[in-house]
Amino acid sequence: MTTQSDLLTAKECAEYRRCHVRTLENERERGNGCPYIRIGRRIYYRRGDVDAFLADHICNSHDADKAAA
Repeated sequence: MTTQSDLLTAKECAEYRRCHVRTLENERERGNGCPYIRIGRRIYYRRGDVDAFLADHICNSHDADKAAA
């Protein structure tokens, strides 16, 4: 069960991820960002979903070498 403390506003999520709120908006528009919850006009992110999103984007040096090739 999600508690209120588990929900982040877009501003809180951006601060947590160290990005701009506009980055989150762009990701939502493209469909490639964190899962989110929309209640009316308000957007929320579950902390666990944000953590999972970040974990899915962990790269190691080998990944960077392949991208450069």
